[in-house]
Formats: sequence, C-alpha cells, structure tokens
Amino acid sequence: MKITKALRYTLIFAVVGFITTFLIVYVQRNILDTYNRNLPFISLGDNIKNRTTKAHLWFEELLAGDKSLNFEKDVLSLLTSSQAILQGAYDGKNTELGSFAQTNDEETRAILKESIIDIEKLTEAAKERWNARAQATPVAATDSTATAGAGNAGSDLDQKFDAGFEEFQQTVERLVIHVGKNVNADTAYLNWLSWVSSLMVFVTFVLLCTLLYRLQSSNDKVMVDNKAMLEQETRRVNTLSQFIEAVSAGNYDIELQTSTAEDNLTNTLINMRNKLKTNAEDDRKRNWTTTGIAQIGDILRASNTSSSDLYDNIIKFVVKYTGSNQGGLFILNEDDEKNHFLELVACYAFERKKYMTRQVQIGDGLVGQCFLEGERIYLLEVPQEYINITSGLGGANPNALLIVPLKVNGTIYGVIELASFRRYEPHEIDLVEKLAETIASTISSVRVNETTRVLLEKTQQQAEEMKSQEEEIRQNMEELEATQEEMRRKQTILEKELQQSQQQAEALKLQEKKLTESQDTLQAIVDNIPRAIFWKDRDLRFMGCNKIFASVAGVQSPADLIGKTDFDMAWSAQADAYRRDDQEVMRKREAKLDIEEVNINSTGEESWVLTSKVPIINTNNEVVAILGMFEDITTRKRKEAEINKKLQEREDALKELTALKHLIETRKV
Repeated sequence: MKITKALRYTLIFAVVGFITTFLIVYVQRNILDTYNRNLPFISLGDNIKNRTTKAHLWFEELLAGDKSLNFEKDVLSLLTSSQAILQGAYDGKNTELGSFAQTNDEETRAILKESIIDIEKLTEAAKERWNARAQATPVAATDSTATAGAGNAGSDLDQKFDAGFEEFQQTVERLVIHVGKNVNADTAYLNWLSWVSSLMVFVTFVLLCTLLYRLQSSNDKVMVDNKAMLEQETRRVNTLSQFIEAVSAGNYDIELQTSTAEDNLTNTLINMRNKLKTNAEDDRKRNWTTTGIAQIGDILRASNTSSSDLYDNIIKFVVKYTGSNQGGLFILNEDDEKNHFLELVACYAFERKKYMTRQVQIGDGLVGQCFLEGERIYLLEVPQEYINITSGLGGANPNALLIVPLKVNGTIYGVIELASFRRYEPHEIDLVEKLAETIASTISSVRVNETTRVLLEKTQQQAEEMKSQEEEIRQNMEELEATQEEMRRKQTILEKELQQSQQQAEALKLQEKKLTESQDTLQAIVDNIPRAIFWKDRDLRFMGCNKIFASVAGVQSPADLIGKTDFDMAWSAQADAYRRDDQEVMRKREAKLDIEEVNINSTGEESWVLTSKVPIINTNNEVVAILGMFEDITTRKRKEAEINKKLQEREDALKELTALKHLIETRKV
C-alpha cells in the first residue's frame, strides 16, 4: 500500500493527538494522586496545633481551680492523641485524620520525629506540673514556708511547660511550611506538563493551518509571482525606508536583505547599522557600569545602617546586579596584631559547609591567595569540591568563579568572591573591580572615622582624668598649707606629709609626661591617615591638623596652623562659606558626610574634594569643636566629564543618521 501525503499527515496528526490526550489524562490522574497523598499532611499541622492549644488552655484553667475539667480526660488525652497522630504520620499508618503514606523525604521525617519528641517533653512537663500541684495542695493549709517553696517550684514548672509548648508550636509550624513547599513542588511539575499539553494542541493547530495555507498558496503562486515582479522596486524602497526608521528608533537588530551584490546603498545602510549597533552596545555597557557605580555609592553612603547591614547590602547588590548566583565578602581582621586573617562578614546563597569557621588565613586557598597577590582571579574551570550552588532540588558546580581584591591606593582591605552558572563579560569584570575599589575606599573611610572617633574619645577621657587629678592635687596643696601652720607642734608628721607630697608631685610629672606622649602618638596616627584631617574650636580657629592638611594649607608643620582661621588660608575667598557650613554642623549637631566641593590649595590650584565634618560633643553634651576631613576626587570628576563627552558624540551620530534618512526619502520621491 502506497503511503500518500494525505495519509502521512493524517497519521502524524493522529499520533500528536494521542500523545496530547495521554498527557492530559496523566496530568489529571497525578493531580488526584497528589491531592490524596498530601491532604492528610496539610490538615495535620492545624489539627495538632488546635489540639495542643486546647490542652494548654484547659490545663491553665485546671491550675486556676476549674473543677469541671479532668486532667487525664481533658488535657492528657489530647496530648496523647496528638502524639499518636504524629507517630502514625511518621510510620505511614492510619490515624484519626486518615491514612498517611510512607514518606521518603528525610526532612519531613526529621521534623515529624522532632515533633514527637517535643510533644513527649510537653506531656512530661504537664504531668510534673500536675503532680507538683497535687503534692503542694495538702501542705498549703498547714505550712506557709512549704507553700512558698511549692509556689516557686510551680512557677518553674509552669515556665518549663510554657517553653515546651512554644517549642512544639514552632516545630509544627516548620512542618506546615515544609509540607506546603512539597505540595508547591509537585504542583509546579504538573503545571509544566499541562503547559506542554497545551503547547502540543497549539502546535497541531498551527500545523493544520500551515497545511491548508500551503494548499491555497500553490493555487495563487502564478498570480503572486507576476504581481511581485511589478512591485519589487516599490517594496525595495519601502524596505529601505522601514529599515532606516527602525534604526532611527533604536532597533539595531532589524535585518535588510540585499537584492544584488552591487547594491551599494543597501550595503552602506547595513554598515551604518552595524556601527550604530556597536556604539549603542558600548553605550549600554557604559551606562550599566555608571548606574552600578552610582547605586553602590548610594548604598555605601547610607549612614543609618550598622556595619553588618552595610556588608549584607553590598554583597546582595553586587550579586544581583552582575547576575551571579553566589557571593561572599571577606574583610581583613586586624584585631589581633599577631594573627591577621580574612573574615567572611557577609554572603549571598553560600553553602553552609563551605565556610564553617568564617575565617580564611592570608595565602590560604583562592581567596587568601587573591588577597596576598592583590590581583583578581577568574576561573572558568572550577574544581569539583571547591563550591556548589544549591537549591531545594539539588546543586551543581558554577561555570565561572571571580575573586577580586578590595584594593585602593595600594592597600588591600579584603576580597569579594562571585560564582555564576554563566561566564562573566569583560565589562562585567571591569565593573566588579571598580565596585571593589569603591567598597575598599568606603571601608578605609569607615576605619579611619572609627579610629579618629576612638582617639578623640580617649583624648577627652584623658583630659577629664587630668582635670580630676589637678583638683586632687589642689586639695592636697591646701592640706599641706594647713599642715605648715602646725609645723612647730607636728614636726615629725610634717616631714612625712612633705615626703608624700613630693611623691604625688613626681606622679603628676609622670602623668603629664604620659599625656604628652599620648598626644604625640595621637598626632602620629592622624598624620598616617590617608586623608587631610583638621579640627577647630568653637570660634572656628584651627586647633590642629595632620601633615597632609598642613601641606595643602602651605605650612611647614601642623603647629604653624594653630590659632589661624580660614581667612588666613589660601582659600580665604571661600572662608565665609566654610565658616557657615562649620557653624551649621555645630548648631544642628549632625555630621555632614561625603560632600563634593571645590578647594584651593596653597599654590592656588583648584581641585575637587570629598569632605566630611563631624561635631565633637563632650561628656556634658556640649559641642566643643568640629572635626573635618577630605580627600581629592579630581580624577573621578575628570572621568565623569569624559563619559559626558562620549554621550555628546553619540547624539551627534544620531543627528547624522537623521540627515541621511531625509536624503533617502528625498531620493524616493
């Protein structure tokens, strides 16, 4: 028997229809099976919670003296029946709630087992409390001391019972949530099969329509060919116009077919589209990079979050913005001078067992080696056991691993590690390196600010201690003067007191020497901070600065700046604005952080600086001074100017494209 085209199409449609029908029936049967299998587990949590809550309430009423309730019947029976239901669910047996299927899910079995243990503890706690109450009742009428002891014991047992009840409720809630996740997973698979069935029906319909269309098309082919020859040139012009309009609108993916190899106009338009597409892609990458830097800047400038929240926000943003699947942020811990290590301060979707200690020694592993060398590490072949990206359904190795040091001005403050199933593009790697530099700069600023704050608090504390010691010495001197008036009668006592006074004077000199050394140490620390730092009194006269600020001000040492004002500096033209800004910070008692402004150094050169100012408040809640610091950001501002220049060049190219479009339309006419 010869198989014709009609028979072949009929057989194909019959097979597709049979497969589609089979899938629909399979989905329906699985829906019923999923419902019957999960229904007892769905009602299990609420039923058990209701039973234990009811037992808890009735037990409280029993303890309050309600004689209409019975402990064995109304409380213990509810707890025992709840335990039996949980045990039946664990063993896969018939219970009051129905028949439970034996589950192979280890987590479900673990939660059920934990629930059984918790309700056993709860039952034992209820029995102990009830027995303690029964034992305390006969004694209460005769012995007040025993009554008080029984009350304390009852209170402890009440707390034990309530704690067991809360722990059991939390375990049951975890069971409800886990069962819900399993039901959602089964439902998702059935939904997928349902969509496949619908797709096959749709494909069958499309194939049938295509077949009918081809039959009709063969009859009209001769007429279409004749008409196509007459309209070919018109279509070509319309196609070129549509192509130009689409490119002008930003659609660089539109295709244009050339009729002949000598069609120079079409080839020119295609080349123009390719160049514009390349420029648009470059602009998209630059805009993506600029947006990422701006958004991480907003996160880093947030002053109302703790360090841990800041680190979590940083790694969360970097992972999501780069399309990664996992990420970790390691910061150098220098608390112990003899043992510096990298600490995992924040992570995103990390496997629990990867960094159990949250510490990585310098030079240990890829993270430690990246920190030691100060260069990025980009791997496309990740070791099998190094990292695993996991989910509720399983795990797999990433296809790309990017480790970048947090480095700024040659100093490394930590490492950021990213893992992804896809490879990172070069512009994405460049962005991560720029983000790492920005993060490192912020960490440097945070550490500098924290060090400065601690040093200032220490200095204020030492000043208060010196003031207290001066008051003590003054009192001692007054006592010494009173003693001198009785010198004739108490010569022996006077000599001893004089010796004590000399010892106190020596101690005072020693303390003054230590204070001087402490101030020198503070000045040395401030001089080594990589920012220009200064502080002024309430009259806005300079009280001190570090060497970097002294160099900007054009003086040889910080001591030459003491007592001067902004009117005595090279930036005297901006002195009024600086003083108003300082007075506002002290008046409002609010810090101003990362303010961009123009500064003039001692040579008269202008530069952009990032300035921060903080009010200094003593123990009496009085503003006594202001602390300021800034760093040069002129290079960054120049880069922003270059980006704006490139954007202007893009606009000029679009204008040329518009002019070319007008020329084509003129030729068409």
